[in-house]
Amino acid sequence: MIQAGETWTQRRLANWRQTPETRIAGDDEAPELIDHLGLITLYPASSEVPNLYHAYMGDPTAKTEAKWDSPSGIVYSWRWTLGRREAGFYGVVVRKRPTFVSWRLLPATLRLCADLRMPDELYDLGVISSAAYRITQALEAADGSLTTGELREAAGFPAGREQRTAYLKAIEELDTRLLLAKFFTPGDDVAHHALLYVRYREYVDAAERLTREEALDQLLRVYLPNAVYAAPTILARHLQLEEAELHAGLDRLVETGQVEKRALPGYKEDCYVWMSDAN
Repeated sequence: MIQAGETWTQRRLANWRQTPETRIAGDDEAPELIDHLGLITLYPASSEVPNLYHAYMGDPTAKTEAKWDSPSGIVYSWRWTLGRREAGFYGVVVRKRPTFVSWRLLPATLRLCADLRMPDELYDLGVISSAAYRITQALEAADGSLTTGELREAAGFPAGREQRTAYLKAIEELDTRLLLAKFFTPGDDVAHHALLYVRYREYVDAAERLTREEALDQLLRVYLPNAVYAAPTILARHLQLEEAELHAGLDRLVETGQVEKRALPGYKEDCYVWMSDAN
């Protein structure tokens, strides 16, 4: 079983492009990887989700550096280059860290991870603060998008450290619920903000047509063949899903014969291994 576990781990790393032989050479290869994997963070955020930094390094153990003239700095700049190409939806998904989601998987991800209620309802229920609500109102009034500076002014967060802290806290509230969309335009290094349900209305509509069961099935059928195996407790926590819900989705794949439960080295619980394309 140890040998099988090592084989599955190597298949995962190859699929995630985290080996010297499979690594990506730069951001030109990143859009295809985002589309193929469906869900990928910018930097390492989860042992159970791929990331662009390790794909660029070809090494799952590579450490990041807080330097512009380093591989970490290069990958950080991909926020702009990939954002301008609309390589995928860019938001806070995996462990509240910057994540790219492929357009084909965005409706399922929104159904599972986003709060699809309107800001008015969320504010009335006390789910979001008045500061966060002011930001949504400013974006609604703009009927489009605003740069960070424009948004701070329109939402009533003037210059100053205290106001900046309050603004960032409010943005985090909205980001955590995937209520905001951040994007970059050609020839512009400034981040633009919009309400997700305004900028990506068709994807929100598609998400609302899905049941959670359908959305989870879609996500797992993209994720699992590439990840090779799923550790349900860790994956559920890092995607902020109910563990019982994730187990149910994985068990449905077991019933089809595509997945088997196996004990893998390094994991306390049984993992779910994708067997459809196993040799």
